[in-house]
Amino acid sequence: MLFLKKRKIDGEEDYEDVSAKKPINDSDFKKLKYEKKRKKDLPKPWGRRERILVLFLIVMTTGISGILSLSARAWKLPGFPELKVPSLKFPYFAEKTIVLEGEESLVDRRKVRDVILKFKEASKNLSGVYGLYVVRLGDGSAYGVSENETFQAASLIKLPVMVAMYKEVEGGNLNLDTKYTLKLSDKKVGSGSLYAKSVGYTLTYRDLIRLMGKQSDNTAFAIVRNVLGDEKINNIISETGMANTSLEDNETTPYDIGVFLENLWRGNVVSEESKDEIISLLTDTIYEDHLAAGIPEGIPIAHKFGREVHVINDAGIIFTDKPFIIVIMSKGVVEEEANQVFPELARIVYEIEAL
Repeated sequence: MLFLKKRKIDGEEDYEDVSAKKPINDSDFKKLKYEKKRKKDLPKPWGRRERILVLFLIVMTTGISGILSLSARAWKLPGFPELKVPSLKFPYFAEKTIVLEGEESLVDRRKVRDVILKFKEASKNLSGVYGLYVVRLGDGSAYGVSENETFQAASLIKLPVMVAMYKEVEGGNLNLDTKYTLKLSDKKVGSGSLYAKSVGYTLTYRDLIRLMGKQSDNTAFAIVRNVLGDEKINNIISETGMANTSLEDNETTPYDIGVFLENLWRGNVVSEESKDEIISLLTDTIYEDHLAAGIPEGIPIAHKFGREVHVINDAGIIFTDKPFIIVIMSKGVVEEEANQVFPELARIVYEIEAL
C-alpha cells in the first residue's frame, strides 16, 4: 500500500512517500543512545601537553642510558679523553713531584716522556681508563699516568693481607704450619680451587697464603681475612703508606700499590726472610698472560694479578740489572681489549726502562 504525505517545497505542494519508512520504536532510541555514548567514550587524540611529556620521557630515558653506558666504561670512550669532574686539591694530597737533576736528568726525562706518550697512545682508542705507575728501585724516582686515580683493587687487595699474615708470624702470634679445616661457612664465600674442595678438607695457613699468591684464590683470601681481622690488615695498609686504599671498599690507586711494593722490596714491613717468601709466592703464578707476557723470557718478575667485571690489574717487581716496579690498573674496560693490550703496555715500559 502506498502512503503519501503532503508537504510544501518552495511554496508548491508536493507529496512524500512514507510507506517505506519504519516507525521509530524503543529499541531504536536505545541504539542511538548507545552510539552517542560510545562516541563520547572514545579516547581523544593526544594534545600538545601529552606530546611534550612523551618527548621528555624519551629524552630522559636516552640520557640515563647514555650515562649508564659511560659509567660502565669509567667515563672513557674509545678515542675520547676521560670525562672528569673538577675537584679541589689540597697541598697535603698533591701528586708526587719528581725532581731530576744533573746531566742524567735529561735522559731520564726523555724516558719518562716516551713511556707516558706511548702508554697513552696505546690505550687512547680503547674503552675505559688505564692507569700506570713506575718506580725505579735504584734511586726511588717514579712517574705515572692517572697514578692517583681510584681503581677497584680486585685481587691486588690480597697483597697487604699476605704481608699481615707474615707480620703475625714474626710477632709470635701465628704459626704458618697450623692446620685449618675447611668449613661449610667457607664454602659460602669466595671462589677458586679451594672452593671446589669438600668440607673437612685440611690444609695449613702456609697453604692458604700460597693459594692467594700463586692462584689468587678468593676462598683462601676470605679465610685469611677472617683469621686476621680487618684491623690488623688495615694497620699494614697504613704502615706501608697506602693512604688511598680501602679494604672494605676494595679500592686503591696505582700509586698506593707501587708504594706498597717498594716498601716490601726494601724490607720496610717484614723481615728479609719473610720478604723472600712473599716474593717467591708471587713468582710463576697461573696468571702469566698479562704483565709477565710483556717482559722478555728469563727476566724474573714477582707480580699480583687481579680481575673483576670490566677490571684487569697487574702489578709487580721486574728484576733486571736496573730493577723497577710497574703497576698497571684499569676500569670500565672491555676485557678482550685489555687482555690484548696489557702485554703491549708492559713491553713499552720494559723496553725503555731496561735500557
